[in-house]
Amino acid sequence: MALMKCNFSSKTIGYRTNVNVILPFEKCRFLDGTPNVKKRYPVLYLLHGGGGNQDDWIRYSSIERYAEQYKIAVVMPDVSGNSFYTDMAHGYPYFTYLTEELPKLVEGYFPIGGCREKRFVAGLSMGGYGSFKWSLNYPEFFCYAANFSGASLIMELLEETNFSGIGDDRENNIVSRNWGSMEALSGSISDTAYLLEKAASMKEKLPKLYVCIGTEDFSYEYTKNFMDYAGQLGVDIFYEEGPGEHDWEFWDSCILKYIAMYTKSYYEWTL
Repeated sequence: MALMKCNFSSKTIGYRTNVNVILPFEKCRFLDGTPNVKKRYPVLYLLHGGGGNQDDWIRYSSIERYAEQYKIAVVMPDVSGNSFYTDMAHGYPYFTYLTEELPKLVEGYFPIGGCREKRFVAGLSMGGYGSFKWSLNYPEFFCYAANFSGASLIMELLEETNFSGIGDDRENNIVSRNWGSMEALSGSISDTAYLLEKAASMKEKLPKLYVCIGTEDFSYEYTKNFMDYAGQLGVDIFYEEGPGEHDWEFWDSCILKYIAMYTKSYYEWTL
């Protein structure tokens, strides 16, 4: 297993950025040591939460050990601290970078992915939101998508937690920086209610969706509202909850369970 810390100049966002890649290195070579470029391995695109970066999953979870155990590659990009994985109204086009430039780069350099059945995505909190935003806007790209502690109807979450900055300047007004206004966010590709409605119209084409939340998490009720709305629309999401807060102890258990579920399904599919 190899951990590669990559730094490159992104044409999309216009500056040098970082991405970490875990690769089952020993499985990517022939007996004589030459690269096995023909075989591609399942890849997990793993997204960080608000205020985080590409190192979070490595620092605070056992993702390297899990990747080695299940022989998968993992791609962990840096998409700014509070960008909400969007093409910011006042900032950088992170969603375009994430969905277009990043996959071409990593799947061009490394023997990973290459088809829908070999790609899955997950994230925590803001990264869970990003995981569903990516997979529901590009359902042909992923076979599986997971959201840990980040499932909510975003309009409701932003209004009730005051992250919108309405009435003050909290978080330097996240809504203004990312979308321009609540009106611009509503009904857009960043609006989770809209994404669920879109998902309801293309059920057979959706990736398999997974949501997990701790019952002591501050966002638990928002997750329940999200799941209720998905149920009303008939969107199939595998849902689990259990004791846990909005913290790494809970997310570490989530990612292990998710990888085990995905790889079991993947290897059964390839037999």
